[in-house]
Amino acid sequence: MRNSKTEVSNQRFIGLQWKSFLWLSILLLCLSSAFYALNHHSLTAQFNAQRQSEARSLRDHIRGLFTGTSDRLIRLGGALAAMSDLGEALRSKDQKKISHSIADYASLRYELDVRRLDLYTTEGDYSLVRSWIPDDEKLPENYLRNAMEKVKEGEKPFTLLYCQPLCLLHAFIPILADGKNMGVISLGQSIADFIIDFHLITGADIALAVPADSNSSGEIPEWGMRVPALTDPPKLTALLRHLSEIYHNPLELDKGQLIQWENSDYDVYHIPLNEIIPGQEGFIILISDVSKRLHDIQHALNQAMLATMGGLVAAELILLYLIRVPLRRLGRFALTLPLLAEGAYDQARDRFSAHLNSARFRDEIDFLYDSAVKLSHQLEQNSDALDIKNKELAEERDFIRGLLASAQVLVVTQTRHGIIRVGNDFAAQLTGYAPHQLQGLKFIDLIANADSKREVLDKLEALCNNGQRRMEHELELTCRNGEMRRVVWVHTPLHEEYTDGTAVLSVGLDVTDRVHAESRMRWLANHDPLTSLVNRHRFIEDLTHTYDEVARTGISAALLVFDLDHFKEINDTSGHAAGDALLCMIADELQTRARISDIVARLGGDEFAVLMPQTDSYGAETFAKQLNERLLSAPFVFGEKRYKVGASIGIAFLPEHGSNIHEVMANADLAMYEAKRAGRSQVRIFAYEHRQWEALKQNVYWKDILTQAIATDHLFFEFQPVADAKTGKTVYSEALLRLRMADGRIALPGEFMPAAERAGLNYDLDCYVVKTVLQLLSTNQEKRLSVNLSTAALNDSGWTQMLAQAIQSHNLAPDRVIFEITETAVITDMEKAKQITDEVISLGFCFAVDDFGAGFSSLYYLKHLPVEYVKIDRSLIKDIINNKEDYDFVSAITTMIHAYGKKIVCVGVENADALELLRDMGIDLVQGFYIGYPSEDISFTVKEVFPKQVHG
Repeated sequence: MRNSKTEVSNQRFIGLQWKSFLWLSILLLCLSSAFYALNHHSLTAQFNAQRQSEARSLRDHIRGLFTGTSDRLIRLGGALAAMSDLGEALRSKDQKKISHSIADYASLRYELDVRRLDLYTTEGDYSLVRSWIPDDEKLPENYLRNAMEKVKEGEKPFTLLYCQPLCLLHAFIPILADGKNMGVISLGQSIADFIIDFHLITGADIALAVPADSNSSGEIPEWGMRVPALTDPPKLTALLRHLSEIYHNPLELDKGQLIQWENSDYDVYHIPLNEIIPGQEGFIILISDVSKRLHDIQHALNQAMLATMGGLVAAELILLYLIRVPLRRLGRFALTLPLLAEGAYDQARDRFSAHLNSARFRDEIDFLYDSAVKLSHQLEQNSDALDIKNKELAEERDFIRGLLASAQVLVVTQTRHGIIRVGNDFAAQLTGYAPHQLQGLKFIDLIANADSKREVLDKLEALCNNGQRRMEHELELTCRNGEMRRVVWVHTPLHEEYTDGTAVLSVGLDVTDRVHAESRMRWLANHDPLTSLVNRHRFIEDLTHTYDEVARTGISAALLVFDLDHFKEINDTSGHAAGDALLCMIADELQTRARISDIVARLGGDEFAVLMPQTDSYGAETFAKQLNERLLSAPFVFGEKRYKVGASIGIAFLPEHGSNIHEVMANADLAMYEAKRAGRSQVRIFAYEHRQWEALKQNVYWKDILTQAIATDHLFFEFQPVADAKTGKTVYSEALLRLRMADGRIALPGEFMPAAERAGLNYDLDCYVVKTVLQLLSTNQEKRLSVNLSTAALNDSGWTQMLAQAIQSHNLAPDRVIFEITETAVITDMEKAKQITDEVISLGFCFAVDDFGAGFSSLYYLKHLPVEYVKIDRSLIKDIINNKEDYDFVSAITTMIHAYGKKIVCVGVENADALELLRDMGIDLVQGFYIGYPSEDISFTVKEVFPKQVHG
């Protein structure tokens, strides 16, 4: 009762009158909004219909103006030719007759308001007989010839518009004599007059646009047009340029567009000239100012809104008055009802009676008060009876509740014969059965192993009959959906057998995740998580075993080492997902082609190896060539891109190509590089005659490049932020070493570090890296950086002297530098590594273990090394959303690393789902492309790209 009261009191109370008022108000508001929306839609539809009607009228009007002007010129030309009998004069070729016929044309040209008048004969090259126009207004030869040919071929008038320098509408009319075409009379009239008439009659503005000539871009360069004729040039020129910036293609204006410009609204339409004058290039822009109409619509809408709001307020006031009085009485009734739930029956009856007596007229609410008084008497009687029953059931209820509310373990009660009576919620959740479905189920039916069922049942009966205190066993449990779960059971007999037969309390602990994590750890210790092939560590073990066997038996074995050609190009152009897909495809191809006795491994990156026991040179070389033929015949397809894939394969034989496995591996590598040097997608068997030369060549090549790079500062850093998983704050940035080659290409450490190590330059690189990082931090007092060190740094403590000098000379805070060391660097010489790390940490610097999880030697040494951070390898993070094994493994090692007091950095976080999952897992820091890409800008932080939900 007390808990129920507390729960109710914590809920927000809203009176019925306010609920009614709220919902009715919402209804009124919706109706008002609908009225406003309909009004708005109606006005807008009317406006659009008016726009379309006006647009059709303007189009017809401008088309009529052009057509009327064209017809007028044609009629004038026909009249001039007939009036002076010009056809007969041209047919006779009598110059006096011709001169006499056209004697009055000069004066007629002005009287007829004609800008130009020309007379041509159709003989020869259309000779000009007489022209009454300035020389600078003559038509170009190609325009004139085209017009003459059309008139001659069709023997009918032809019209064209030419705007250079003025816009004239030209009409070419044939001059006939005895049914033959004797010449052509050409008349031209400026369109400026009827454009002005159009503006005066319609009130709309008009602009004629024609293609700009090759010598200028025109007044509207975006459209490649110029405007020779328009109304109100100062305003329209600016408006047209504004239009061309918004609509790069004037055809978008065909159906009309409303635009706003300089506090006015305009309706703009586009009419192609070829719709008016066939074959004519250019278009006409019609512009109507609709600002007043839009303003009137908005004013009408505002008036409607004010009227609607006024009516809504009035309706709200009336509504509030109508519902307030009766609901106030109901409110008092509702406030009194909780007294019945609290057992204050006398106080409740007093309140009910007081409100009932105060009512002047009886209504339904008065009947409700009467019923409440009667109910209070009945509840009081029932409450007394329930108190007695509750005391009897309290002891049993507390037992059941305490049992079923235990920790996250399976709790079931069963009979001595293994019949389940009760199961808690966790048992139901894990098995997939509802609690009532577990009741009556046989316990042994949950056991997966059929051979163990009889044994478990016998032990349960013996537990009840022989007085044992407990029984434990670990078995697989079969869930309803067929899933198998590993559970450790503890069975305890109850002191007394219940009336329903319950005699045993069974508690089960689900250890499936722990078992899977242990299995995953064992599997990952020997396999590559991406391709599922054996890893370098396991391959070296198998290679060692095979070497000992062939050395003992004398039977040869082949070692194939290869990497993929152009793998970096695929990674760079299509991303890591494409690279991963290619690696998995190669792994599948190798497993398909390899024999059962062959061992296929991924050594790292795009480097693979195949160990083929009992194989001679013919078999190994055939396998390698067929593999390359298969790869070259089936291009790798990712998305819409296709890549030609091949492999440079080197072959060495055991034991003739090395006195130990390391020498055999090195010789196979040299053969692979020989294959790569021969043109890629090649196969080479190791030969001693080129081994020393290749090794020397590689060492000298990289030694020269790296020595020069150190001296000329061609080595540089890119910085990638490492952020706090919860707050999103940049904790530090990792300094990633890069090498700028002479051709401008950027080489990554994976390309030159192995060669640098063979050439003995890794210690020099470490010193250069540490020195450069210290210099960067001395000029930037706010940054905190981590930097990778090679194996050499933990074998020679000489580089630590510059750390002590930096603290003194640069006033450097040592906790701003984190040195990242790999597992290989640690286990090479554990004692020496611990000595150097202790010395560096004593100065105040920090260490981090890099690529944790790729191997498992560091798991043992982790608690013995004074490191502050542990970076989990990217291969375990990139598929953690979809790969439950990776999730279980990362979760398990997270718990172990935190137990050692270390902070965890997860590398390779590339999406929001992975980030959220790692945050829930308790990961401390995150790093990856989703958090921030590497950048040469040292001031780059995660704040620019970190997801918003992290900050929230």
